[in-house]
Amino acid sequence: MEEKYILSVEGKQTVDGQSDKIDLQTRASYMMKNGNRYISYTEYDTMNPKQTYRTTIKVSPENIVTVMKGGTEKHNLMLEQGVRHKCEYITGFGMISLGVFTDSVKVNLDDKGGEIKVHYNIDVQSELASVNELTINIKEAVNDVGSYSDIEQS
Repeated sequence: MEEKYILSVEGKQTVDGQSDKIDLQTRASYMMKNGNRYISYTEYDTMNPKQTYRTTIKVSPENIVTVMKGGTEKHNLMLEQGVRHKCEYITGFGMISLGVFTDSVKVNLDDKGGEIKVHYNIDVQSELASVNELTINIKEAVNDVGSYSDIEQS
């Protein structure tokens, strides 16, 4: 797949009142298939920076967001408003079973891109582990996808 889009991901996780934030900006592919929208991009493995893997975000017509991640931290995270799903999270240290309850999902995507906002809670054995916010923006690249100016333009 050609990566003709610019993807921005902002994640915020709050644990015991302490918040951490991540920001990612990279090239991505974006397409519609069988009524679902897909965003796919390459990430570097945290355990082995020379190793890459694909992360794919699937958005169904019902606004169910599924994040499918490969590598040493493999998981499928299903985010559906008002529903608690179980997620098997594979880490370099073994598998962890998590509960994921999604408070809200807001999807505003069209053929040129758009935005996804999700608020969800993660629990371990029904005990709250973290409160999470995820904002995903995808837009067509203005110039050659690899150019620095594409990333800097708003």
